[in-house]
Parts: sequence; C-alpha cells; structure tokens
Amino acid sequence: MLRSSSRAARTITVLASACLAFDGAALALAGWWLDHPAFVVIGGALFGSSGLVLLYWRWYRRQLEAIAAARRILREETDAMRALLRGP
Repeated sequence: MLRSSSRAARTITVLASACLAFDGAALALAGWWLDHPAFVVIGGALFGSSGLVLLYWRWYRRQLEAIAAARRILREETDAMRALLRGP
C-alpha cells in the first residue's frame, strides 16, 4: 500500500508530465499550422521531455527502494550486533 506522500508525488509527477505533453503537442501543432518549424521542434522537445520526466521518476523510485532495502539490512545487522554484545 502506498503512503500518502508517495501517492501525492505520483499525482504531481503525472500532472507535470501531462502538462508538458499537452503544451508540447499544442505548440507543435500550432507551429505546423502556422508554418513555423522552430515551434514544431520546440513542441517536439517539450513532448519528448514529458516522457523523460516519467522515466526519471521511475528511476528515482527504484533508487529509494534500494536505499530502503539497504537500511533494513543495516538495521538487522545492528540488531544482531547488539544482541551479541548483550550476551546470554
């Protein structure tokens, strides 16, 4: 189950990506319609960056999960060392 902060981060990321995609598509379409190639290129770059936002967010989530797993392992090792130091 996702925590509320994770759910909020997902919502914000999806909204940011959707906004970039919409702006890019609208700018590219306007550039094509008005025959301005620079607008088409910039719109394509914005549209492509919306996908990059989602890819980076997925990479970021995987890194957070790896850090959490490492912290769990470290906590288990610390507990084992404390139990060893306490003795029987």
